[in-house]
Amino acid sequence: MTTLTQAQLKAKLLGSKTIEEDGHGLKVAELADGSFLKLFRRKRLFSSALWSPPSVRFARNAERLIELGIPAPVTIELIVVPELGLNGLQYEPVAGDTLRNYWRELNQDQLAEQLFKFGVFLGCVHKSGVYFRSLHLGNVLSMPDGQYALIDVSDMKIFSRPLSAWQRARNVQHLMRYQEDATWLANEHLVTLLRGYAQATGESAAKQLAQAFAKHKQRAE
Repeated sequence: MTTLTQAQLKAKLLGSKTIEEDGHGLKVAELADGSFLKLFRRKRLFSSALWSPPSVRFARNAERLIELGIPAPVTIELIVVPELGLNGLQYEPVAGDTLRNYWRELNQDQLAEQLFKFGVFLGCVHKSGVYFRSLHLGNVLSMPDGQYALIDVSDMKIFSRPLSAWQRARNVQHLMRYQEDATWLANEHLVTLLRGYAQATGESAAKQLAQAFAKHKQRAE
């Protein structure tokens, strides 16, 4: 891990483009060389970030995903800026567009194809034991070669077994938090998604996921 001063961080950001920021400042920047810098702020004096920095979790999770055959960002360098209470990482971004953006441009036939494909991908993720708490269509990319990738992967656990029915149900709740995502993933499109999921995981797991979607719909009503 590289320790930077405030001045060194400022120099690193010369010529950069802001990708994401909030009321506290910069969160993600595209650097002049095309790599990305993601920064995390410790929000409380005493928090888990002291002994488990989110930048380290991000890097470890991304490495493990790649080992599992799931595309993810490749870490270049971990950094810490003690003066500003920041930790972060520089990484090679995944080329592509979020599913949320990509699907907006599709016709119904193309969308059906994508829903099936997403079902297969989600099934592979769950079968690989990946419990991604930040799962939504803004954190899944469609790459130029047609593969899907996961981004923003700091909030994740990776188990040595497929996810349980409870974990699959919790992931459905994460997916359905955004109204636009929920519109694509529910109703008539859900059958297509579940067919893809069943192809990756089997009918039993697909039935568990269908029940989770049904329970979510009941609660929403």
